[in-house]
Amino acid sequence: MKPVISIENVSKKFSRNADAHRRYGLSDLMREVLGKAQTAELRTDEFYAVRGISLRLDQGDTLGLIGRNGAGKSTLLKLMVGLTKPDEGRIVLRGRMQALINLGAGFNLALSGRQNIYAAGALHGRKGRDMRALADEVIEFSELEDFIDSPVYTYSSGMKARLGFAVAISCNPDILLVDEVLAVGDYAFRNRCATRIQELKKQGVTIVLVSHAHNEVIQICDRALWVHQGNAMKIGPSAEVVNEYLGFLELEEAERLRKEEKMRAEAPEKTRTKPDKPQAATDTFDGLYGPIFPLFDKIENLEFAIKLDGQDVTQVALHSPITLEYSFALRQPVEDLNITIKLFHKDGMNLTTISTLNGDLVRHIRNGKVHCACHIADFDFNPGVYAMVLAVHEGRSYLYRNVVKFFAVVGDGRLNWGIRDFRYRYEVFNNENT
Repeated sequence: MKPVISIENVSKKFSRNADAHRRYGLSDLMREVLGKAQTAELRTDEFYAVRGISLRLDQGDTLGLIGRNGAGKSTLLKLMVGLTKPDEGRIVLRGRMQALINLGAGFNLALSGRQNIYAAGALHGRKGRDMRALADEVIEFSELEDFIDSPVYTYSSGMKARLGFAVAISCNPDILLVDEVLAVGDYAFRNRCATRIQELKKQGVTIVLVSHAHNEVIQICDRALWVHQGNAMKIGPSAEVVNEYLGFLELEEAERLRKEEKMRAEAPEKTRTKPDKPQAATDTFDGLYGPIFPLFDKIENLEFAIKLDGQDVTQVALHSPITLEYSFALRQPVEDLNITIKLFHKDGMNLTTISTLNGDLVRHIRNGKVHCACHIADFDFNPGVYAMVLAVHEGRSYLYRNVVKFFAVVGDGRLNWGIRDFRYRYEVFNNENT
């Protein structure tokens, strides 16, 4: 049986310069008209958006395309749709194709929602009772009964998304190409879209889904293709490919943090010893990680480290035993010293707080040097990048509060969801007549 989608060694080049891109496009068109072969070499400012990708999808196959922004996922999808031609290779699609690349694209904004449904149905050869059934199905799914006879230009973006998705899935496609549209609309609508796609999958529709929602890819797609800088890095079972891709991102982020830490450590001595300059961070995080008090007019010689097996680190494995160690000197006597460490996800979510306010750990210190270590036997926050904020306060007044450390947690090869990966033991009981 012939594949529903066949992609053979496909490549697509673009130019970073808009004028050059138009010139190259015209030149390539003329070469094609004259029957001349296209040049495989990159011209000035050109790059490969997609390079040498091959794959085959049979009826009912579901494939997720994953990768960073700009990796080439959407370009590959547009090549399948036919919105752009490959510079090399061949793409063949067999069956009725429906593309969900930009919901609402193709609507006549001056026409009503109902009129646009009929226009879309006519393009797909619908007529008579079949057309009326299509309209009823679209209106029911989109839940736009009260607005279906209003001009589409009066619709919100969410309403256009509802109408566009409902029209697309109601035209009985053999092939469905989806680019990030499941992230459009409210939660209830996104859930309806995902449910409908699962139904199409059971009906044998071949689906290609571009998404940054990796759990979505695992749930919907049997296989996944990881694209990086236009190249196919790995294709295989979706959970396996997603897990490898996420591991790649974790290691890449950890390496970035390591390089930044090295650059700070190697900064000229004069930039690291001035008492009125923050040594570990700047005041640019105010709001994202709470109030920032970065000046060293009340404390000095601040040092903060995350230690693993006695070594300073910027990367730790999930469930590692770590130690948070810090020291500083008070520049003036205090009466009620306390120290708080706050853990944030890099996007600003406050995850937990460790504080000496739970007891009298450091209240006895009135002046001089403060040196403490906090031991965490099992650091169980899931892979990602985190920020540590250190707050030194006397009573209710801050002496210092700033971001003192960014660090990465890397996984152990398993899929992780949510914020924490707490330890648990699973027990499964067989169905036995006892």
